[in-house]
Amino acid sequence: MKRFRFSLGAAVIAAGLIYLVVTGFQQSSATHLTLSSLLQEAGRSDLQGRHFQVGGSTVVPGSIDWDEYHSRPEFTITDGQRTLRVRYTGHAVLPDTFRDEAQVVLEGEYDAAGEIFEAQVVFAKCPSKYEGQNYKNHVEAIGSSS
Repeated sequence: MKRFRFSLGAAVIAAGLIYLVVTGFQQSSATHLTLSSLLQEAGRSDLQGRHFQVGGSTVVPGSIDWDEYHSRPEFTITDGQRTLRVRYTGHAVLPDTFRDEAQVVLEGEYDAAGEIFEAQVVFAKCPSKYEGQNYKNHVEAIGSSS
């Protein structure tokens, strides 16, 4: 009897761990698409409720509309040909590099009926911040500050 209870307990724990691994993998996996491929596939019903990662787009200048607490913006992204409205629904603070013309990668769900992308995660970079930096001058600046 003691051996049966131990085996049953081990099976319940193993089943619980397998469940956590499978659901965690499903939640963290996202199909990577470009903006144009997302909009081309938007009409398919099997895409509703799926998690996507959209990359290769920039924030349209002047399109960022902040809420009253300055934490959850709505903005428009473009790939140069197509545009899409985005609503940030995540809970993290947006990066400092999130601004007009920033290159962004978004993770979330596309609402085809509302024609809006609900982004839970926003990664942003500002290439102009890193362009034109001379490594030699950087090394000299570090040497002169010591």
